[in-house]
Amino acid sequence: MLSPAAAEVVTSTAAPYVQVVSDVRASRMAEGRVALIGDAACAARPHAAAGTAKAAADAWALSAALEAAAGDIGAALRKWEPAQLDISARLLERVVAMGSRSQFSNTWTPGDPSLRFGLYGPGR
Repeated sequence: MLSPAAAEVVTSTAAPYVQVVSDVRASRMAEGRVALIGDAACAARPHAAAGTAKAAADAWALSAALEAAAGDIGAALRKWEPAQLDISARLLERVVAMGSRSQFSNTWTPGDPSLRFGLYGPGR
């Protein structure tokens, strides 16, 4: 059921294996004075190539929130968390759809602009 090129790779590999790829997203990224960022809060399949960008976006936004809160860490985290959870949810929704297109519906078309890498959306 694989494309000819993929089937050739599998059949010519001496010991092929299957690697499970999972998505996980924390329902909370902040509690008290503790924050989860990057893959600790949201680990998405690699289709959007956004893991490092997500960690950096979490950290930059957290830094800005802490600076704006003038020492009130709890308030900073409460303000910071909703937007970062939203980014995580949208990223996971997108990579799940990308995976489905490539693995199940066979609607992954090379060059399709909707498949571009990016944290905030294709090419963004």
